[in-house]
Amino acid sequence: MSDWEPTTRTHGRGLRSDLRRMLTLGDPRRTLYRDAHYFAATVEVDADTMKQWLPRGVRLAEPARADLFTAFFPDCNYGSVYHEAGLFVHIKAGRKTGIHCPWMILDDDVALILGRELLGYPKKLGEIDWNLGGDTISATATRRGSKLITMSGTLGERIAQPPPILGRPHRNVVGLAGLALPRVIAFTPGEQPIEVREVTDFELRLGGSERDPLDQLGLGRVIQARLHRVDLTGGGFLPPIPLWPLSPLYTVTRLRPRVL
Repeated sequence: MSDWEPTTRTHGRGLRSDLRRMLTLGDPRRTLYRDAHYFAATVEVDADTMKQWLPRGVRLAEPARADLFTAFFPDCNYGSVYHEAGLFVHIKAGRKTGIHCPWMILDDDVALILGRELLGYPKKLGEIDWNLGGDTISATATRRGSKLITMSGTLGERIAQPPPILGRPHRNVVGLAGLALPRVIAFTPGEQPIEVREVTDFELRLGGSERDPLDQLGLGRVIQARLHRVDLTGGGFLPPIPLWPLSPLYTVTRLRPRVL
């Protein structure tokens, strides 16, 4: 976990200093993450199995697909250097293909709080071993002793017109506790590709546990594996927009894999 701390301290708090700090961390006009690495595999999804894990009103894109990934973030505005693993399910977002994230782990608490509280990614702490050496890439995602993702391969040709990895319309859920109802929010991060390469000789092993039932989400055959290197931005000036409320039972029915 990153141990980066600012070199100066702020005495007390005030509106101006709070706003300056917020803009330093997440100015939507500037790049937030630089050279983010996503080692991703687009996989087939069993639609009937996946539907039970989606919020009400969120529908799968056709054909049913998802991006399973491990990631490395070497440079971001708030100074953390960390790893992540997660699942982006392809959904309908108007006339576009969007993303709903039902599961994610990472190894940095600052990124966990920001992404979970503000953007509805169901982040939990885990362990990710991520290695890129020459043209060989491998990663393992583990949580509480259960090996959940093991992926490896060899970097191949550059893809001229790759699909986006993060820069799609999102439909995540926030507000999982308290008197306010959980609600679906919409936002679209900005993504600027640096390079995307196909990964050949790709091997993937999925695991699962009671708390992290990745093996029960209906993930199937791998269609394509890629390494995305991208810069990420706030996507403009629009904050996450609430779309519709969900049942108070949503949190109870999604304790795994979102909470436990």
